Amino acid sequence: MADSIRRSIQKCALLLLLVLLLAGCGGDAVSDTTALDPEQLATGKRVYDATCAACHGLNGEGQPNWKVPVNGAFPAPPHDGSGHTWHHPDQVLLEVIANGGGLPNSAMPAYAGILTEEERAAVLGYIKTFWGKQERTYQAQMTQQRSD
Repeated sequence: MADSIRRSIQKCALLLLLVLLLAGCGGDAVSDTTALDPEQLATGKRVYDATCAACHGLNGEGQPNWKVPVNGAFPAPPHDGSGHTWHHPDQVLLEVIANGGGLPNSAMPAYAGILTEEERAAVLGYIKTFWGKQERTYQAQMTQQRSD
């Protein structure tokens, strides 16, 4: 019983430390979607609605039961805060958009031959509008670490 309590306290302390570290990062690290010009954001929405929304949802909500494979492939995950998109740096997300899911259990198609590099970047910028500030902050830090 004492070990269980000690582990719980340690987990809470680590979580508190993580929250404090993220809070101390300031606004500079946030990948703010306002950095996109309105035209680029409009392009991102247009391309997302035309190529991504059929699977990932108009509001990035994903398909139902996205964690359970259907006929060997996972349904499209959400791009909002409930999904895992924001856990990955820009470089990885742009690669997935360009080259598809890449895993045998992913039905994500490749868009490199369909969308321009600018359209893929605009789509990613638009997807970020589905995230809250904490998700954007975390994802911006992941992107920065990847590019260092």
